[in-house]
Amino acid sequence: MNKAEFIEKLSKELDTTKAAASKSFDAVIKCIAQAMKDNDELRFTGFGSFKAKLTEAKEVKTPKGTMAKVPAQRRISFSVGSDFKAIVNNK
Repeated sequence: MNKAEFIEKLSKELDTTKAAASKSFDAVIKCIAQAMKDNDELRFTGFGSFKAKLTEAKEVKTPKGTMAKVPAQRRISFSVGSDFKAIVNNK
């Protein structure tokens, strides 16, 4: 499923237009990104949690054999919640 298909499904679930559903979806994604920018963790009970971890700058070897610098950055991980996992696994 891609974003357009998801927006269509969301608009039917919310009984609204695709434009309104798309605007709502974009607002939610923007709010999640902003919350992760400001905090290290964001939890949605039953759905899951986002966690940010700072990785230090390092040098890595590329497939061509040269060394490249990777800057320090925040890595985001997602852990699935039990309710969400149960729905996906038909439990």
